[in-house]
Amino acid sequence: MKKKLNLLCVCVIIGLLLSTSTVVSIMASAFTSAFKAGYESVESGKDIKISDYKMICTLPTNLLEKTGSVTNVKTGEQVPIMPVISLVEAHSEGSTLPTTINRTISLISFIASIFCLLQFFYLIRNINRGDIFSWKNVKYLRKLGWTLIFLFICSMGNTILGNYEASQVLQLNGCEYSYMFAFSDSSFILGFTALLVAEVFAIGLRLKEEQDLTI
Repeated sequence: MKKKLNLLCVCVIIGLLLSTSTVVSIMASAFTSAFKAGYESVESGKDIKISDYKMICTLPTNLLEKTGSVTNVKTGEQVPIMPVISLVEAHSEGSTLPTTINRTISLISFIASIFCLLQFFYLIRNINRGDIFSWKNVKYLRKLGWTLIFLFICSMGNTILGNYEASQVLQLNGCEYSYMFAFSDSSFILGFTALLVAEVFAIGLRLKEEQDLTI
């Protein structure tokens, strides 16, 4: 039983890591590129311009209208694309308030993600010790659920701020800024699922306590 449970837990952790792999890879790539650019700037003694890319979410207003293109390296032709989630160069002068807020939200999200993993670890540790239906586990599940919902709110905030920043310097053709893709974040439904399981545990514990008092 415990082997099966531990295997499922490993699958959950792998799924969580895979679901965040895109964001993590972008952050790692940005850090590596910035470090390389800084090193080359010091070596050459010249300032290197670093492009300011912003992640935006868009939806095409007309599927028959060409909204963008990419180069097909095999033929050299420009192939039309319909951008949905894109990294777009949108330079803004200085460090704006939305940019500062966005970075702060990203840092808070990172800390909250670690907190989620800790609550999940504590829950599994208790279950492996045979302590399954307990108020401690209810507390861990509730903390896990509310933190996941908080992460969804942070993700939505990043999407709104990213689109807002881009809209101040970019005017799109054939598509419009959208926030619907933020709802595809799995933390939204996972958070409410954790809260539901916590409430089921709590109801079961109350019934058990009432039964013990009756006896």
